[in-house]
Amino acid sequence: MKKEVGIVDIGYGNIGSVYNAVEFLGFKPSLEKKSENLKRYSHLILPGVGSFAKNSEIIQHNGWFEPLKDFINSGSYIFGICIGMQMMFEGGTEGGNNKGLGIFSGSCEKFKTDLIIPHIGFNTVEHKKTRIWNDIPNNSSFYFVHSYRIENTNEDIDYCHTVYGEKFISFIEKGNVFGSQFHPEKSHNLGLKLLQNFLNFK
Repeated sequence: MKKEVGIVDIGYGNIGSVYNAVEFLGFKPSLEKKSENLKRYSHLILPGVGSFAKNSEIIQHNGWFEPLKDFINSGSYIFGICIGMQMMFEGGTEGGNNKGLGIFSGSCEKFKTDLIIPHIGFNTVEHKKTRIWNDIPNNSSFYFVHSYRIENTNEDIDYCHTVYGEKFISFIEKGNVFGSQFHPEKSHNLGLKLLQNFLNFK
């Protein structure tokens, strides 16, 4: 099957680094602004920067919720990055109660640690050695920048932990759905390897 890679472009935030990373890996991504076009892609990346509230507002206002759920239910591959991962959960508390896609149970809430917030810089990820982690050593470091996190979920699925004053979910996966709280596109060779593993799925 020919790989068709889409990057969701909701007109908010800098997605250039994600585009450049995918292109560097030898793929030709498309910046997708229309939710009705999602069916054309085999792989979709949902990036996000800024606030959960703003991303939720834009995604709802522009009619992305159901098309994204339909894409996931079709079995095609999706990878959420940072707030893109947070949006896969039920909701978030930043600026009020905001709606997420509800793919996973759990809420995105502010860190409770006494450490400096936002959490910025490289930190280790304890992974479960699933196939997306092929050739990536456990407890490798990836780049984070966030003030809100998913503390836990009730889902019986594979997810990874990172510690920054407290333990939080830094990566999650279930079937064709993947999400990282960290930015693989800004995490040097190991981040690129993670994206490559995802894009090579058939």
